[in-house]
Amino acid sequence: MVTSGNRRCWLLHIGRLGLASAFLLACVRDPLPSSCPELAAGDLVVTEIRGSQAGSYRQWIEIYNASDVDVAVTGLRITLTQFDGVGSQTFVVRDEALELAAGAYLVLGSGDPAALDYIDYDYSADLPGDLYPGATLELTSCRTVVDTLIYNLPAEGTLALDGAAEPDATANDDSKAGWCVDDRASEGPQTQIGIRGTPGGANPPCP
Repeated sequence: MVTSGNRRCWLLHIGRLGLASAFLLACVRDPLPSSCPELAAGDLVVTEIRGSQAGSYRQWIEIYNASDVDVAVTGLRITLTQFDGVGSQTFVVRDEALELAAGAYLVLGSGDPAALDYIDYDYSADLPGDLYPGATLELTSCRTVVDTLIYNLPAEGTLALDGAAEPDATANDDSKAGWCVDDRASEGPQTQIGIRGTPGGANPPCP
């Protein structure tokens, strides 16, 4: 099981003798990780994004490990910058137990992994709002830019890197080339509403 591991809470008793008792729920963020994975450009590849839209499926960013080694991902940083340069969103993976196997996918999303089987890490404590519908995304580790892309999210479905070949960071730097919208209805019984895409798995080939 993978959890976000980025908040700790205590129930504090703040009453005094002879006065009514009161309790305060206090939460603090874990400190930022002191380490980060040593990666080269292209070792990890952003492969799919689901933004804000109708339905109960959450927003998320999927990352593929294109290297030949497992990666402890604590310390990875995602930064989204709006095209006008005014707005910026950043979150850092804080879960020190989280590893991404070689050739596997990691889903960073806005929901509890214990309740949502398609999310591996919950970024909502760092990024409580919606992902930008269009932005430049930069994935960094130890100040190394591992992957960069320019994206515009669809109103329905996911923005998916072409699954016809193994994901490659040199092929995904612009959403107009090598990307397509995955708006297929999910197969099988549905417990949530909306178009899910393929979080945690290979994307279908683009039409």
